[in-house]
Amino acid sequence: MYFHQRFIPGLAAYSYLVADEVSGEAAVIDPTRDIGEFVDIARAEGFRIRHVLETHVHADFVSGSRELKALLGDQVTIHSSGMGGDSWTPPYADVVVADGDVVTLGSIRLQAIHTPGHTVEHISWALFDEGRSVDVPWLVFTGDFLFVGSVGRPDLLGEEARKELASQLYSSVFDKLPGLPEFTEVFPGHGAGSLCGKAIGSRSSSTMGFERRFNDSLQQRPQGQWIDELLSGMPLAPPYFARMKKVNASGPVVLGSTLPGQKIFSATEVSEGICEECLVVDARSKEAFAGAHIPGSVNIPLAPTFANWAGWVLPYDTPLLLVVDDASQMEEVTTHLIRVGFDDIQGFLVNGVSDWQNEGYPLSSFETITVEELNRRVSGSVAPFIIDARTEGEWNSGHIDGAHHIHTGLIENRIDEIPRDRPVAVICGSGYRGSIAASLLMRHGFNDVANVLGGMSAWNAASMRVEVPASSS
Repeated sequence: MYFHQRFIPGLAAYSYLVADEVSGEAAVIDPTRDIGEFVDIARAEGFRIRHVLETHVHADFVSGSRELKALLGDQVTIHSSGMGGDSWTPPYADVVVADGDVVTLGSIRLQAIHTPGHTVEHISWALFDEGRSVDVPWLVFTGDFLFVGSVGRPDLLGEEARKELASQLYSSVFDKLPGLPEFTEVFPGHGAGSLCGKAIGSRSSSTMGFERRFNDSLQQRPQGQWIDELLSGMPLAPPYFARMKKVNASGPVVLGSTLPGQKIFSATEVSEGICEECLVVDARSKEAFAGAHIPGSVNIPLAPTFANWAGWVLPYDTPLLLVVDDASQMEEVTTHLIRVGFDDIQGFLVNGVSDWQNEGYPLSSFETITVEELNRRVSGSVAPFIIDARTEGEWNSGHIDGAHHIHTGLIENRIDEIPRDRPVAVICGSGYRGSIAASLLMRHGFNDVANVLGGMSAWNAASMRVEVPASSS
């Protein structure tokens, strides 16, 4: 058996290719929209991708199933769960999967196991290599049901659905998993950093036996207690998750082999409004953006988490125009965006902000300050309004006395809570999220804004005083 695990940092998403090396037949499990890696592997190894298997309707990225089929043609069969009813059965599925259904690749057998809870339609795929054992699954692809060290969250579809999904998840964990042997290898849909679960481990795989012993969510307790403990401290879910659910349930647009947004705009064209409705997204570093940027632009520095933050803060109904340090970065930035459903990318500004600056067009900027400078200003005559833009867990681990906790992704929702008659200083973990938040504040007309470089990491390294909530101390 040939096996390939693909990991996408930022989204912390795993997808897979498995193949029978004798027949040359291959299947891809839970692909993202950028499918080139799987196609390249299949061509290099002489495999024919015959099947695409989905575990569920994803919330955090656009499924690549239709892209694969569009590229490879009718030789590909898409298998999607029908266990959630018509509302959660993608119309593009060639085969609507029921519990126990089987997909065969030569001597490899993949069998669907209905494991609802993260979503109602969720299935896991147990893999049997019949050259080794007909009856015992070698490994299982668990999607967003079972992670290394955790399980999938049941709270992405609203409060009413949460109650039913949490109950289903409990049943899946304690009724379905016992049927898998201790030595069956577990390959999940996500790793550490994903918001599809809580406290997901950093290992890329595990075994059923290890998870039964050391995964706290697999330790049986009364259902109500188990659910309460699972949901306690669950990270905030981005609003784009709801959109991804709808996109994947109805069927995403097929982009084809050409990425959107490859058109080059000059500074003059942008200034004269050739893309008048466009939102300018600046992917340069936080330091470069703070020093000079196009007024009204939003900074998301190019990094593995780019797609996550794009989903958090960018509007889906507005065309995008990109600013990068170098044209060679365009493919990477665009790939991040299409993974989370941003298809209306008009193009990018050639030579970044340099040409804009050289043409004499207006620029905006904001301060970057050290933690020492922030500490000095806090005791000054006009103390800044400090926004701590981190997560709730980070906030509870210790924060600056007098700071106001507003998660980066919620800045625009809570803009009226921020005073406009005093300076604003934004602090996060290192300065990355602070730059996103500061750019959003500037876009909303805040002029006296500073981003604290080094963030709370630098504040703590300097041994400056922090407050810890009583319940967290």
